[in-house]
Amino acid sequence: MDKTRQLAILLGLISFLVISCNNPFGPPGGREFELTAEDYEEAELIALCISGEITAPDDLYHQVLDDLAAIRSEFGAMFESLQRIRLSPPWVPGCLLVGFDSATAQKVASGEYHDWDELNQKYQVREINTSSIRNNWVVIYFKNKLHPRRLSELYEVLPGVRYAEPNGIVGDFSNIYPRETLVHGMTYLFREGWGDCPSGCIHNQYWYFPIEGFNPLIIRYWNPDEDPKEPSWWDEAKQNIEQYHRW
Repeated sequence: MDKTRQLAILLGLISFLVISCNNPFGPPGGREFELTAEDYEEAELIALCISGEITAPDDLYHQVLDDLAAIRSEFGAMFESLQRIRLSPPWVPGCLLVGFDSATAQKVASGEYHDWDELNQKYQVREINTSSIRNNWVVIYFKNKLHPRRLSELYEVLPGVRYAEPNGIVGDFSNIYPRETLVHGMTYLFREGWGDCPSGCIHNQYWYFPIEGFNPLIIRYWNPDEDPKEPSWWDEAKQNIEQYHRW
């Protein structure tokens, strides 16, 4: 290889690295993607859901933030739905339903129940809604986005507590179904649903993104109305939906 060609390749590599460093949330083409507060909140929720930890791990949060920014920057102009579709978890983060036996419920109503004080302080409870205490249960709201299943494990063993569970979200709607795999690492299935949502979306279309390296180099699309036959990649992609329902 002559020196001129070597120099051209080297300059090209330097240019690529400069673009990548100046645009950490965009594809190699260098197109800018401005992140919003909604983007940060969504990445935190996804990291919380996937990890199953009580708070979202910082490294996973940043990875998801990068992945979704790259997807929307690369393909958002072609498929505008990708900009609108956002993650909605199957439960309200940082919210817990706690039920008591009758005697304990009376203590809660009178402000004499203190077995949860340590947990309430540690995980920063901001409000306890006791409007349903006559039915022996309350709603606890926490300051931060915490995984309700991990919270329920802590509260359900307290004296007098009959159950502690997430405040579930019902209905059918457009969503993102992320999943971490052994083959691709992170994958993202975007689903746009319409027609009688939230009772049950009649029509759907899907975009599936296995992340290769640092960029979503693969996009797989399926509209069952146009082609009822499941594509070859659907067996893999639908696992993202199945995992979502286990969160």
